[in-house]
Amino acid sequence: MKFKFIICWITLFLFDLSGYSQNPANPNFLFIDFLTENNKNREALHLLSNTNELSNSDTVNYLKGMNYYLLKKTDSAALSFNLVAPASNFYTKSKFFESINLSYSKKYKPALNSFSSFTIDTVKKYDQLINIVSAGNYLLLRDYKRFDSLSAGFLYNDYNYSNEQSRLVDLKKRSLKLKKKSPFVAGALSAVVPGLGKFYAGKKGAGLAAFAANGALAAMAFESYYRTKSFKSPQFITFTTLFSFFYVGNIFGSVFSIKQQIKSVNGKINNEILASIHVPVVRIFK
Repeated sequence: MKFKFIICWITLFLFDLSGYSQNPANPNFLFIDFLTENNKNREALHLLSNTNELSNSDTVNYLKGMNYYLLKKTDSAALSFNLVAPASNFYTKSKFFESINLSYSKKYKPALNSFSSFTIDTVKKYDQLINIVSAGNYLLLRDYKRFDSLSAGFLYNDYNYSNEQSRLVDLKKRSLKLKKKSPFVAGALSAVVPGLGKFYAGKKGAGLAAFAANGALAAMAFESYYRTKSFKSPQFITFTTLFSFFYVGNIFGSVFSIKQQIKSVNGKINNEILASIHVPVVRIFK
């Protein structure tokens, strides 16, 4: 790898760079492209920021975008891709990668606007890809109505998209199922029967433990009163206090469990949605 690196540097200085345009024969372009392909992204960005040989700003912005993207600096990548002009050969690819990077930055609405300047011919050529990326962003926004309107156009007839199209439809179903879970319902159920809210959250073991603990403490408090016939006895006060503590904690614990479950599962669903719109773009423009 180091040998290749040295050879490219030698090539860079042997050629008269000023006589080259931004075509693939430009050794400066080739060298930066080599750095990009070999994960030398910081080095590539350093050259892009300090060379005057790549006079075509669209090429510079595209290469910056790709290197920021590979470094997972999504905001910087989206900004660089956005600066590529429509006349550039890199324009269409840049707009798709701009949209993907905006999605990863949780800027779903701006991501939907990335294709607004496409010509009719471009839209026709990349119809299914635009469809899947846009549908994915609406699903990230949990706008099920607009997702449905776009997913209705999925053809499932191209290996470049079909698996991801099916996955997005499945992810919508999972998202809707999760949406039905309510922290309020979990708390109310645990208030009626300690541990029932945990069952509702799908944590059966924790639900049984909460029911057993609250039941045992309630029984001890009742037994203390039965024996002393006094609400002021130390035993009754102790067990009643403990029961109250566990009872209230059981309610809040059930509410928290649902909130955490919703947050965790939503995060997993969002990651799968992002992968489902990301992979086809990479597959098409690899």
